[in-house]
Amino acid sequence: MPETVRTVLRAPARPSAVAVAGLGVRLPGASGLSGLLAPSALRRFANEAPEHEHALAAATDAMAAASPRTPGAPGAGGSTATVWASSTAGLAAYAQTCADITEFGPGRVSPRRTAHSAFTAPVTAVSVRFGLDGPYLNVTGEQDAGAQAVTEAVRMLTRGRCERVVVGGSADTSAWRSRPGGDPAEGALCVVLQRHAPYGGGAAVRPVLRARTARDGIDAFVRSCLERLDGPPDHLVLSAPATDTRAAGARALLCAAPLLRVEERLGDLGAAGGVAALVTAVALTAAPGPLEQPGPRVLALALGSGNAVAVEVTSRRKGPR
Repeated sequence: MPETVRTVLRAPARPSAVAVAGLGVRLPGASGLSGLLAPSALRRFANEAPEHEHALAAATDAMAAASPRTPGAPGAGGSTATVWASSTAGLAAYAQTCADITEFGPGRVSPRRTAHSAFTAPVTAVSVRFGLDGPYLNVTGEQDAGAQAVTEAVRMLTRGRCERVVVGGSADTSAWRSRPGGDPAEGALCVVLQRHAPYGGGAAVRPVLRARTARDGIDAFVRSCLERLDGPPDHLVLSAPATDTRAAGARALLCAAPLLRVEERLGDLGAAGGVAALVTAVALTAAPGPLEQPGPRVLALALGSGNAVAVEVTSRRKGPR
């Protein structure tokens, strides 16, 4: 039977690109952009911490990298929104709170734990800790949810709802994330996006397509993505559940472009995997090159249960220093 794909566009056919102002990476096997490009066997940190603390750590790094001197950076004026993706945020903390109330009684459990026991724990923690005054949005689901968080962040910027967005994803390794054939990992990644390009160039992010696909329709989805690009991609970054066999179709279709699979290098981050695909794409465009020359074009794909999201990352190289 022919492949089928039912496309549901969430943005204009040619949405505007926005600029990357800062990045934050807090993963057991990667502490910066370069670490995302090499496989790592580490999936957990040495010291156990709740998911919202991973989110805060990554957001701190991203906001520190987005200097206030950069137009549109945090602290440079204008509102800042927050968009965060997670598959099971708050569930582990909620389960522990319920167990503690049962064992010790309701009067023995601090009410301050309530915020950390909600599925909005990471986005709330980031927004409150840094006093971000724009709207905030929580996105849940599988790997596609992380890429959709990026798409929603771009839409907020292009529609003028804010001057910048702190967008990220986080994960823990609690029992809530165990699945057959999975390799759960913990950590967080964060990106500060803004409408204006930072001084000296940098990476630009443009949503390409969001669609609901049949299980055998991923090839048709990728073809649709290629038709929306200005040129063939130099790299493909893919994030999908370990049990998702559609990845093979994407690899075969784009055999001319090297494929980097997020889950093979970093483990299964759930919804945060979609954000990891974006940050990895930025890492691929960050290599030094001739000043003011275009860098690689990278297509980041994130697949979930019947959903697929694609984001394009390009850059204007800063050149060697």
